Amino acid sequence: MDNDYSLYPKDLFSRIGKRLGLEKELALIKKHVRFFIVLLLVFIILSTFAFIGVKSVLEESDFLPFLSLIFSDPGMVVKYWDSFILSISESMPGFVFAGFIFSLAFLMLFLRFTVFAVDKISSVLKLINKQRYRNS
Repeated sequence: MDNDYSLYPKDLFSRIGKRLGLEKELALIKKHVRFFIVLLLVFIILSTFAFIGVKSVLEESDFLPFLSLIFSDPGMVVKYWDSFILSISESMPGFVFAGFIFSLAFLMLFLRFTVFAVDKISSVLKLINKQRYRNS
């Protein structure tokens, strides 16, 4: 049997290799998207419970009068901001404050990962489309 390799383009092997690499990246990205969706669901559930807990603890603490002071007399809050911050931190229970900070940090981390994933997905899809239109 005589194989005639002249029927195939010269860069066919490199194009197939690049395409396989892109497909591998796309599979990895799909796995990460599933992870981010699960992470989002966990975050939503935990945040709901955290905000319900924060709301109930803040209703029992002396934090709400300080919060209303911001809106009723902002000039005094600005003038005595150091005392105001100290009073707020003393009136808010530490565990609730730590949970709230943890929740905000988790939200920022999740948003950072989401932006990274969207950027990676869009770059891989652009490469796939570029490869597809170049070959046709």
